[in-house]
Amino acid sequence: MFLRTLIFLILPLFAAYGQEEPSFDLIADEVYLDVEKEGFREFKFTVKNAGEKTAPAGSYRVFFKVNGKMQSFEINTSALDAGKSLIYTSGEKIPANQPGKKLKYKLIIYTKDADKSNNQLKGEIIL
Repeated sequence: MFLRTLIFLILPLFAAYGQEEPSFDLIADEVYLDVEKEGFREFKFTVKNAGEKTAPAGSYRVFFKVNGKMQSFEINTSALDAGKSLIYTSGEKIPANQPGKKLKYKLIIYTKDADKSNNQLKGEIIL
C-alpha cells in the first residue's frame, strides 16, 4: 500500500519536472490600418517573439476580430525566431469613405508560451 501511494505521488513529480516551460514569448504587438488603396483599407497586425528561443511552426494560432466579427485567422503558422516579428494582413477590406466610424478590434494569440498576459490586444480605430 505504501509503495503504491509513493508511486502515485512521486511519478507525477518526475513527469512535471521533465516538462520544460516554453522559452518563447509571443506578444500581440500592434494593430493598424494600411494606407488607402482603391477606396479600401486593410487591417495589419504584428505578432512578436520576445522570448529567448524560436516559436516552432504550428505552436501558435492567431485570430483577429473587428466589431465582434472574425476577420482573419492563422492556424498553420510558421516558425518565429526570437526577437523577430511577423506582420499578418486581414482578408477583409474596409471602405475608406466612412469618416467617424469606430472599429473595435481584438487580436488573440492562442499558444503555450512563457507569458500569457500579453497574448491579446484590444483597441479601437476611428476612420
